[in-house]
Amino acid sequence: MKLRRWDAKSRLVQRVGAVGAAAALAVVGTVSTAGAATPDLGSGRVLGKSELAFYPSHHGGAAASSRVIHCEMVFIGANHGAPHHSGHVPGTVNVRVRVTCTQPVRMIRAKIGLFSNHGSKINPYGSVGRAAARGNAALVCRTGYYQGESAAQITAPPGYTPHTANMGAKTSKVHLTRC
Repeated sequence: MKLRRWDAKSRLVQRVGAVGAAAALAVVGTVSTAGAATPDLGSGRVLGKSELAFYPSHHGGAAASSRVIHCEMVFIGANHGAPHHSGHVPGTVNVRVRVTCTQPVRMIRAKIGLFSNHGSKINPYGSVGRAAARGNAALVCRTGYYQGESAAQITAPPGYTPHTANMGAKTSKVHLTRC
């Protein structure tokens, strides 16, 4: 299966791996202000939270610094948002994520994935002209390992730099039983 990750030059690259069903989690773009995650269940690197900032194109002292737009991606729930048994749909495992910015942005375009040794599920989420977006992904519960991951491309309003930026995060790998 093809998996995607960010290289040291902040460009989206492909790598080959084998985890569950064929799936790819990607957001198009080349500017990254936060390291994006790789859906590799064996990886030790966990980024449960990711942040970035957009700056006014024409810096104007203290007034301009108050207009900086800060955005963050956070997995929602206990244990830093790790995949968990759903409280709403019995017999499923889910993961939830939220992207929030301090001011409305032009667009948030994102995907969230739930990866397991039994398969994967990737769902798109996003918003236009808002300061936040939420997403979730769920799988039928089977005893095994689960990990969540999300990647987002955020487009700033006119007059901000960078014009677009990418961010990504993933949860820790958890072993769930009692399905």
